[in-house]
Amino acid sequence: MKYGPIMQFQLGEVLAITISSSKVAEEVLKTHVAVFANRPTVLAIEVMCYDNSSLIFSPYGDYWRQMRKICVTELLSPKHVQSFRTIRKEEVWNLIEFISSSEAKGLAINFSQKIISLT
Repeated sequence: MKYGPIMQFQLGEVLAITISSSKVAEEVLKTHVAVFANRPTVLAIEVMCYDNSSLIFSPYGDYWRQMRKICVTELLSPKHVQSFRTIRKEEVWNLIEFISSSEAKGLAINFSQKIISLT
């Protein structure tokens, strides 16, 4: 290895670290997981997300863990997910009908846009 298993790059304003050895990566992630769990801070995100208070952009720590726990127990619980089953079925049926009618008319379909719309 010419440069070693750990390399540091400055990509514009963002500091990037590359680990090219699986053994070193495993060691780093076991002992320094909290350091690598944080995301870079960006002023635009701080403003739009009320000082990084969203689950996606908040720094790893007690607040992030509490937000994750709330999301898992309240939003992603089996009961809550099951409550939207009829809506999901209806939306999939609407997509199938749209594809069927477009096919009958010989129209081209943008599946990427339709799948994004469905999700």
